[in-house]
Amino acid sequence: MTKTSKNTAPRIDWSAGHGLLSGTLNGTLGALTTTAIGHSTGMPAGWALAAGAAGALGTIGAGLRRKLTGATLAFRGSCWMAAGGWSSWALAHGGPWQWPELGALAVAGITAGTLGAAFAAHEEVEQAKRTHLLLIGARRQLAAHWTDRIRRVCSVEVTVLGIEHWPSGAGYTLELELPEGGTTRRSIADRAEGLGTDLDLPDGCGLQITPGISRRRVLIQVTTKVLTDELLFPAEEMEETTTVNNPIPIALLSDGARAEMDLRQASTIVTGPTGTGKTNWLHTLIARLNQTNDVLVWVIDLNGGSIGLPWLNAWRDAQLGRDGSRWAHADIPVPGVDWVASTVEEAKLMLAAAVRIAKRRKAAYQDAMRDANDDKLPVGPTVPEVVIIMDEGAEAAASREARQILAGVSEVVRIARAMAIRAVISVLRVTQDVMPDPLVRKMASNRLATGALEDSELGHLFGWRALRAEDSFSGPGSVLVGTEGKQPAKARQPRITPDMIEEISALTSHRRPALDAPSLEAAGTDYTDRWTMQRCGHLWAEPAHAAQAAPASPGHGGPAAAKGAAPAGGWKATAGWDKPAADPDDELESIWLLPPAPEPGTTPEGTDWADPTTWSTGREETAPETPGAKDAALQLLRDAGPEGTGASAMEKVLQPRFGTRRQALAGWLKAWAESGDAVRIGEGSKTRYVHRDHAPGV
Repeated sequence: MTKTSKNTAPRIDWSAGHGLLSGTLNGTLGALTTTAIGHSTGMPAGWALAAGAAGALGTIGAGLRRKLTGATLAFRGSCWMAAGGWSSWALAHGGPWQWPELGALAVAGITAGTLGAAFAAHEEVEQAKRTHLLLIGARRQLAAHWTDRIRRVCSVEVTVLGIEHWPSGAGYTLELELPEGGTTRRSIADRAEGLGTDLDLPDGCGLQITPGISRRRVLIQVTTKVLTDELLFPAEEMEETTTVNNPIPIALLSDGARAEMDLRQASTIVTGPTGTGKTNWLHTLIARLNQTNDVLVWVIDLNGGSIGLPWLNAWRDAQLGRDGSRWAHADIPVPGVDWVASTVEEAKLMLAAAVRIAKRRKAAYQDAMRDANDDKLPVGPTVPEVVIIMDEGAEAAASREARQILAGVSEVVRIARAMAIRAVISVLRVTQDVMPDPLVRKMASNRLATGALEDSELGHLFGWRALRAEDSFSGPGSVLVGTEGKQPAKARQPRITPDMIEEISALTSHRRPALDAPSLEAAGTDYTDRWTMQRCGHLWAEPAHAAQAAPASPGHGGPAAAKGAAPAGGWKATAGWDKPAADPDDELESIWLLPPAPEPGTTPEGTDWADPTTWSTGREETAPETPGAKDAALQLLRDAGPEGTGASAMEKVLQPRFGTRRQALAGWLKAWAESGDAVRIGEGSKTRYVHRDHAPGV
């Protein structure tokens, strides 16, 4: 019996198999009941014996298909024959309800149950042996294939020492031993692409050659299956308190192990094109840092501070007692992010404070480092580490003034490692135009890529150890992780949602440390006034003349917003996971509505083959759109009222007057929906657009 929940009644699981006791009772009572029915109906005794023989043949046949051992087959066949023999004897001597017959049945049942336990254990051992032998045979065959493959592709004779299949089912790892004579692992690593081609791996899969436990040992990680299932962030793990002194888990490797980063001593660079999941990964990193009790997270995001805003919402709602919020009456003393800099001026204040803290700690904690016999500051809840996360590094290189921020980050990376101030920098590319100071890249031993458009980008980030871009990523969520100069490994990052962020902010708020006294003194008012309206009011689009907020404690401030004020811009979707799919009807119709191309061999009118400026494809719009057409379209949308309209209906009205095609109208409607002038309602063929004046709820 199982229970689905506390509020539901127990139910019987009829699919469950019989155990030793229930199986014995079921067989014994079944024989007794069948014999009693046969006696009451006058069934001849020979029929019972025939039924037992048929059962024996059936169970032996089923066992042969399942490849059971001979001993088990003989035991099961004997049980059927014994049941048939007893039933035949009982029918021939007055029925099953006499004491001799009942006693014989009881003895037979006890004997069968006792022997059944012994034969079940025997079968389990034999099947395990058989499985092990089959596995050994399969591994031997796989090892032989790889020995031949490496000889054929790399011209190297190797010995396969072991094969380990990954728990995720996405591949396996080979351990090889190189021959004597000075053969290096480069002879195999340089031919990794050829090995993958010889193995005929699917697109998105590849090989990684990594060092073994000695110079002659080589590990080959073979990815045979692309994992595309969405991996949710394990929010339940936030109940456990961790420390930054231990490596932080940041992704799940292809072989099922966790990829970890040391954020106590190392700085980090994360790179990837827009839409590959950088922002999502930064959110998961902030969540892991919030899980600790000895880290303060500072955020620099010149794109409106969007990376830090979701981590402020629960705290701000609790401080304001916002009506309708689930956090209105919650006890959330501090936000999930300790400081947010969304402007160049605020970022300069933050970085200058970080430099002052680092210099002050060097003098203030000399005795603590002496007592610990370490040249690095001991980090704990009373002396926390500060991790500065900078998102959208390209924004910080957009102007001369903004590039000073990168110079400040470079100084923090250079001087503050021992004093427990580290940086995590997110950029589109690790190139000179985005990251002018190469020192930042060279000193960041943690490197992570969420995507790449060219192989050279990965080579610039990871060096010659990098894989090819097409073999490294399988869509949003896949990452390439490299730590301490090692070979980068393929992994998948978990998806974290806005609800999870607020839950984690609330759950971990009471373990957030406060800045230590020497650091607080060095940071000064640049730190203690960080939550005043003059400094942070723009994050919530509130008036600059609002009242100042009194800090709740020496290390934390409180929001100074009017109750019920509008929240920040909301969640910033990343990696395309929250974007609605495109309307397939629009795409198909845009193809069929294209003007016909000119017939081969014909020359479009007005074409001069000596003048390239007159060349055309023959598919240009015959009637160019005019501003009057767009104004007329907007008026049609307004006149449609709450019922709305679509591109096809608007084309029927505007095409005779302006020559406007549906493709152009669909583009205008989508642009108006994105700007807020219109609201899109419905999906597919039922899509319509309503002017904002008539939108639902207005």
